[in-house]
Order: sequence, then C-alpha cells, then structure tokens
Amino acid sequence: MTESQAIPSRAAELEINHPIAILGPNKPAWLSGLCGMLLGALAVLGHAPFHVWPAFMVSICGLILLLDGASQNPKRLRSAFWRGWSWGFGYFLAGMFWVGNAFLVDAEKFAALMPFAVTALPAAMGVYWGLAAVAAMLVRRAGPSRLLIFSVCFGISEFTRSHFFTGLPWNLPAYIWKPGEAISQTAGLIGPYGLSLLTLWALAIPVLLLEKGKRRGQSITLVAAGILALGSYAYGFLQLRAAGPISAMTGTGPIIAAGQAGFSQKDVWDPVNTGRIVETYLGLLETPDAQKADIIVWPEGAFPFLLLEEPFVLDQMQARLGSRTLAVGSIRRDLLAGKALYTNSLLVFDVEKGGLTTRAVYDKHHLVPFGEYLPLRSLFQIFGIASLVSYDGEMSPGPEPTTLSLPKAPLADPRICYEIVFPSFNKQATGKAAWILNVSIDAWYGDLLGPDQHYAQARYRAIETGLPLVRSASGGWSAIVDRFGRPVAEHRAGAGYATARLPATLGPTFYARYGEVAFGILILGFGLLVVWQHKRH
Repeated sequence: MTESQAIPSRAAELEINHPIAILGPNKPAWLSGLCGMLLGALAVLGHAPFHVWPAFMVSICGLILLLDGASQNPKRLRSAFWRGWSWGFGYFLAGMFWVGNAFLVDAEKFAALMPFAVTALPAAMGVYWGLAAVAAMLVRRAGPSRLLIFSVCFGISEFTRSHFFTGLPWNLPAYIWKPGEAISQTAGLIGPYGLSLLTLWALAIPVLLLEKGKRRGQSITLVAAGILALGSYAYGFLQLRAAGPISAMTGTGPIIAAGQAGFSQKDVWDPVNTGRIVETYLGLLETPDAQKADIIVWPEGAFPFLLLEEPFVLDQMQARLGSRTLAVGSIRRDLLAGKALYTNSLLVFDVEKGGLTTRAVYDKHHLVPFGEYLPLRSLFQIFGIASLVSYDGEMSPGPEPTTLSLPKAPLADPRICYEIVFPSFNKQATGKAAWILNVSIDAWYGDLLGPDQHYAQARYRAIETGLPLVRSASGGWSAIVDRFGRPVAEHRAGAGYATARLPATLGPTFYARYGEVAFGILILGFGLLVVWQHKRH
C-alpha cells in the first residue's frame, strides 16, 4: 500500500477535529512554510532577554497544528519535514541572526560571506526539527498521546543537535524559563534536556482545548500538566526560599572582580587602539573594585596580541598587581617540532618573589567551527575561506578539561567562551571544583540578542552543577552568580567590574552526578504512557 492510499483510514483513525483548519492537504507548500517560519520566529520571544514564555507556547501549539494538517496530506512525511524544518529555520534565524556581526569585524575580508553564514546555520539547524517532525508523524497516535510523542521526538532532536557535528545546544526550550527563578531550579534535577522535554509537553497541552468533543484522557492530561507546573514551581520556590536573600559580600570566599575594558571587537582588532586598550586594562588594576579584590578576572582575548610575548605589558602588570591574582584570556603560542601551535588560553598570574609568575594555564578544548578552526579546511580554502580567528591557519584544541588551581581560591571549572553553553562539559571537575570560571568575547555578537542569550545559558550551568559562576565577557555580561543562577553582581557596558565574594556551594546536584539519567527515565516514561493510552483505546 502506498503512503497516499493509507491517508484516508489514518485520518479517520486520528479524528483530527479542530475548530480551525491549519493548512490541510489543499494548501500550497509555500504557505505552510511561511507560517512555520513565522511561528519559529515568534518562539524566540521566549528566550533572553525577553523570557515571554507564552509566546513560545503559542508557537509550539501552532507547530503541532501545522503537523496535524500535514497528517492529512497525501505526502504526509514530506509535508511534516517541510513544516518542521520551516519552523526550525525561522526559530534559529530569528534567534541567531546576530552571528552575522562577527563577519563585520573584519569586513573587508569576511563581509561577503555574512549572508551565507546567517542563513546556512539556521538551515542546517532546521534539519533537526524537520527530522523530528517526520519521526513524530511515523509513530503518530490519536488524542493526548500525540503530544507525548511530539515532546519525546523533539526532545531527542534537541539532545542530538547538542552533540552531533561538534554540537550547538543554543536556545534549548528549557531556557525560556529565566535562570535564577523558580522553574529553572528543576534543571538541577533533570538537566536542560529533561526540562526541555517537559516544557515541550506542558506548553503543547492547550492544543487539547481546541479540539471538538470530549476524549478519554484529555482531562487527565490537563490535570497532570497542572500538577507538573505547580510541582516544578513549588520545588524551585522552596529551594530559593531556603537559600535566603542575595548578598554580595557575605561568606568567607575570596573577593572577585570580574570585568572588561568596554571595547568592541572591531576596536580591539584595529591596531590604532592597541595602546589605549593596554592603558585601560592596566588602569582597571587600580580601580577601587580591583583594589579590594583577591582575584581579578579579565575576558577572553582581552589584548590584541600574544600576552606572554609582550614583556613590557607583563612588567606593567607585575608592577600593579601586588598580592592579587589575575586570570585573563589570551592566545598562546608553543613551538613544537619547529612548528607554531596556537591555543586559546586562560592564563593565571600572580607575583612571587618580585616576579610575575604564570600559575596555571587552561587551553580551550572545544573550539568554534569556522571561528577558531575550519572544518573540511582543504575544501574551503579552494574558495579562499578562512576561519575568523586564524593564526598561521587555525587554532589547536587543548586537552580534555579538568580543574584549574588559583591562589587564594578553591579549584575552579574553567570554560572559555561558548564552552559554557554545553551541559556536562567538564565531567572531571564534578565533585572537585567549587566554582565555574568563564571568560568570553561576547563583543563578537554586537549589541544584539547574543550576549543576553549567552549569559542566560551560562547561568543555567550554575543551576545544573550547584556551583557559583564567575564570568568576564567583553561586550557582554560580566557577573558573579550564585549556585541557583541568581546574579550577585553584574556589569554590562563600558570599563568596569562586577565585584563580590565567591558564593558558596553545597556540592554536586543530582544532574551533576548522574547526567542524563533523568532525561532517559522521562523518555521511557512518556513512551510507556503512549503504549498504555493506545491499549486503552
């Protein structure tokens, strides 16, 4: 039997009876694609800096109704892929259009590539949503079961895009819940993938209210969703209530000043500004916030040169650092077998016996494709395409991440730039590190949505691990965040610091210890519910 011959009986089985027609079989493909893209773009309002979760809910419900329409199409799998891909394309285009700003930093060299980069990334990410829509269509069932199937298929899709082809877990559905507030605390138990799965299911429930007639299981589903929402909120509320109010200077931890000099990335790369950048950062060592700090943190790529190879700057830092520790991001060069090896590094300095000492080094392990290295390099070089940050070709990855030792502080979990968006990134630090140290160049993103989204995702790492976060980002949010994702001190624009004592930790969370176990249990549980509901009918 062909796919088209199976449609009438399948449509009858599903009994899709909605009060509005959502682009059924007689509607042109371009219209369903446009509708999907607009719905995907609407979903971005759920993320930082907006956090309007009802907009995400409307978007998800709209996608389900689009897939209901695709189920009546003679070529339902093709239609499902197109509608799912269109939604994903709109979602990632509206949510990540700011990547184009990176191509304008060195506009003469890269501006022509910007339109391709801005559209190619969303097009590739949309494939995950298209394939998830096909999977949901293949195992589709009637009534509330299809919402369980939808959330499982798209939840697994989000986990997959976070790991395949280097992974990019940007704007997971979980992140519509503002970090530091009640529902976000659930990530400490089930992680961002588990929270994404539950978010997709719970926010899809209103679709049931649009259906004509009554179906068995509908009332149970609505009640279950209500209990889930109230339970998640109550858990987070009690966690935050037990934690007490936020205070910048309580506790016994070291005082940390994390900040930036306030230059755009284009300014940093302009040789005319090199002297001004050096003077600004050296001046930041003498500000009141820096003077009272035990540890000072500057961002990734703070200086437009190889810091370890500039003795004048190092001498000036030595003269002003005193008894404090300085952590700063810089490109580092090693000569191995006569060949230069460049790494994106986090350097830790202090002064010992009158000399500046490099106490610790962390080399970035997870590099940014096309930013720090070029996948399929030989192919792209034919077209004259290079990575955005290139030193004699490209950067080299460091070894597997572990803990970083800083004077006057407990062990840290170091992460450079977008390493902070990966859950369970540094498993070797679990149970050993007492805080997360993140340096970044958010100036690549411009003054658009990128810095806010990056900061929100960084705060989720604190919730998931139970570790406070110290973050220094040029062109973005520098902050000290407690283990619940609540900012203790923040600095956003211009030269300056976020300054506070390092907040306490209570040890690894359930998610930090057991990873995606809860996510797997949820998938299994949802699957069993689908089977149970199917047998009842």
